[in-house]
Amino acid sequence: MNYVNILIKAGLSTKEAAVYLANYELGESTASRISQKSEIKRATTYMELENLIKKGLVSQSRKKNLKYYTAESPKMILSIIEENKKDLEQNLKNMISLGSAVDKKPTVRYFEGVEGIKEVYRDTLEKTDKEILSWFSGSTALGSETFYDEFYIPERQRKNIWFKAILPNSTEFLPYIKKDREQLRVSKTVDEKEYNMDNEIMLYDKHKTAILNYGDKISLIIDSQKIHDSFKQIFEVMWEMIPQEKK
Repeated sequence: MNYVNILIKAGLSTKEAAVYLANYELGESTASRISQKSEIKRATTYMELENLIKKGLVSQSRKKNLKYYTAESPKMILSIIEENKKDLEQNLKNMISLGSAVDKKPTVRYFEGVEGIKEVYRDTLEKTDKEILSWFSGSTALGSETFYDEFYIPERQRKNIWFKAILPNSTEFLPYIKKDREQLRVSKTVDEKEYNMDNEIMLYDKHKTAILNYGDKISLIIDSQKIHDSFKQIFEVMWEMIPQEKK
């Protein structure tokens, strides 16, 4: 097995990997012996040993005016990789937040057919916050209850994403509302004579608005902070005006 290549994949340079491996195989040793075993020039070996000391992968001691070097266990490399991974994840999150702060031009994605509607539902699961706000249409049938009942709701539950729904108080939705707590949902109903929307609207991911029309089998995802926030204000006003029913 080529351990040098493994060390390179772990983030060491070619020469660092060769020097580290030679030191690890030799145990406590001088730079001269490490240079001979790694086949790296002595001056370069000293430089690479200093780099490895800074990375915490090699320690140094002195005996009878000679410097000795000891390579740490490869487990230390795994610890460093994990620490660097955490730093990278945090920096990437900061970078994403920086991009979100910029007032971007809205983007609109258009989908056709039942599969397009399913794609919109899937997108609501790839979100950074844990709540979806939704106005339900008079019918939410996808033509395939299997997707909604056996995939979408269980996956949303698994990800602990809650649903806040405004929907008509038709008999069609009564069994659905009875499962609110079980399915991580809070529902409020409006008289179906006054509430007869043909489209379902979902607000999610802090800046996305989805509009779905089941009759025409078309759907949109609008990625715009301003549009999302405007719809959210309307939703919150409506939500406060609708009394909560006792279940």
